[in-house]
Amino acid sequence: MATSLKPPTVASALLKQPTVTTKEESSMKYYSDDLVTGYIYDKHRDDDTTKIDLPHYISVIENIMTLADRITDAVLRGTEGRLVPSDESLTYNVSIEPPLCALHNITSELSCKAPGIENAHEITLKIFELLANYPWEAKAALTLIAFATDYGDLWHLYHYSHTDPLAKSLAIIKRVAMLKKHLDSLRYRQVLLSPNSLINSCLQAIKYMNQIREFSKYDVKELPELPAALRQIPLITYWVIHTIVASRIELSSYLSETENQSQKYLNELSEKIAIVLAVLEKHLDAIREQYEEVDLYRWLVDHIEHYHTDITLVISKLLSGKIEAKPLIDGSTLREVSIQEILSGKNVVLVISELNISDDDMRALHQVYNELKSDNKHEIVWIPIIPERFLEEDRRRYEYLRSTMKWYSMQFTTKVAGMRYIEEKWQLREDPLVVVLNPQSKVEFTNAIHLIRVWGTEAIPFTHNRTELLLRKHWPESTLVKFTHQPRLLSWFNQERSILFYGGKEPKWIQQFEERAEFLKSDPLVIEGRSFEIVRIGKNARGEDDPALMARFWKTQWGYFIIKSQIKGSSASETTEDILRLISYENEDGWAVLTVGPTPILVGRGLLILRLLEDFPKWKQMLRLKGFPDAFREYFNELAAKTHQCDRVILPGFSGWIPMIVNCPECPRFMETGISFKCCHGRPLV
Repeated sequence: MATSLKPPTVASALLKQPTVTTKEESSMKYYSDDLVTGYIYDKHRDDDTTKIDLPHYISVIENIMTLADRITDAVLRGTEGRLVPSDESLTYNVSIEPPLCALHNITSELSCKAPGIENAHEITLKIFELLANYPWEAKAALTLIAFATDYGDLWHLYHYSHTDPLAKSLAIIKRVAMLKKHLDSLRYRQVLLSPNSLINSCLQAIKYMNQIREFSKYDVKELPELPAALRQIPLITYWVIHTIVASRIELSSYLSETENQSQKYLNELSEKIAIVLAVLEKHLDAIREQYEEVDLYRWLVDHIEHYHTDITLVISKLLSGKIEAKPLIDGSTLREVSIQEILSGKNVVLVISELNISDDDMRALHQVYNELKSDNKHEIVWIPIIPERFLEEDRRRYEYLRSTMKWYSMQFTTKVAGMRYIEEKWQLREDPLVVVLNPQSKVEFTNAIHLIRVWGTEAIPFTHNRTELLLRKHWPESTLVKFTHQPRLLSWFNQERSILFYGGKEPKWIQQFEERAEFLKSDPLVIEGRSFEIVRIGKNARGEDDPALMARFWKTQWGYFIIKSQIKGSSASETTEDILRLISYENEDGWAVLTVGPTPILVGRGLLILRLLEDFPKWKQMLRLKGFPDAFREYFNELAAKTHQCDRVILPGFSGWIPMIVNCPECPRFMETGISFKCCHGRPLV
């Protein structure tokens, strides 16, 4: 597949040949990457019209260089007898069909050239022209195989010159013996023999480029590092070919006993090719990590959603990406325990959270743990989400949280391998996520934290059937009762009394509501038609306003709404609309909920509720024909029809599924949706 690469914008001045006045000034600093990129894209484009089997070419090059090095090693050790081929070399059967004319032309360009960076640069560009129809990395491979052919041929002739007259004559013509006296020189090793030599580094760079190109068959959306890596290949191809050219010129200087390349130039090439390898390694490491993430993601999708697998295998893969995961820490004994040891055959409750999990949620989880520990069927595992660049205070916070947990915890140093699955499929956000899996890794509930916040231990065992049963209760019974300290409330529920639950952010509104409500309660018509009760939301047991209690109150309303939306759909019932209406009043001065027993009748904004109470003389006569709740609701609806105020609901960063299409609680229209994006590039937002 041809790589579509947009040529970089390079100033025309860069495309001029750099002016070099003296030999000392001949330095690679005059051939910056920007300048070289300009040369490349001025005349050359990536093309895959003519393809080669690159892995096989690499294999042939490796085989030539390995066998040649065995000969040179024998020469250095003074054992120049006939080498016995290894079994591996005898069975070597890789086949290629090299473009002979192209290789001859490359060999011609490489042979007998004067030393210097300018010549190496010009030859490199000529080779680009000769191989214009080949992909970038193929250009580098063909240049290296041309070099390897000559190099291997030299040592092959030398090796057989002791026993074969023809080889001896050819070796004399090619002056092969001249190589022997250079073998133990530092320059020769810098170019050819050492593992980090220029030629070996070029071969490694070609391998890396081939590996990067192999990943091109995958979607770049799944491998976001791939485009950046592919953009580097033309420039890296240039430096690989440039280095091969310089190495061949150095080799020619040994054979012809002419001027060598300058040591400064060879050192600069060594530094440059080392940088090239480091760049490729960095890209490859990132691509491999992304590929492993994609591969693991697909595995988790298959084995959690389609082909249910033993829970211990799924948890191991989710945490570490491997079958053998690091052991968990037992909160009761603080000893390390294996996943297979403790989770086999169990229902697993995964608590996935950042380190800022609230005390309220922790208390609720402790209650759940105490309830579950007796059945021996469930285990809780905490998966902490640790910042990539964690601070010492993060470690201390982790240690503190873990010390309060009696259940199992993932170790601090463990990076969660399945984060993509957790974020995309289970939709982890800022809020804790509680996922319940059965022993075969089937998800019983994707986000039980809302069940816990609304119903606590009553929600156990966190299944859809249990949730359906809980949702049959009226929502005031599930979400209002626990936030008031009225001891007679359950009795009023049983008596089917009319109850006005109320609250708000403005003390003045609270005072006005209470005064007017008490005035109504004293009216004979209200008394005669069975009076109503008022119950304040948000006061603690001492009768004081409690902001923390109200924060939990609103979180519970949200939890109920999300659960109801998940199970029934966001517009499936009046219950969902009622609770969404209440949520939309979170920042209002005041609000009220009228119920008959636990049955909700209406939810009203504070302004309309006060207006209704003020207008009591206008609707009090209806009490002779209707009961208090019906009269109250009828007049409220009249007022609501005469006023218009836009409702606004801001979905907080709850984990798990949240409805993206929501009906307005006041009218049948869909509410407008806005989406915002934020990225701090791994740093705190300032």
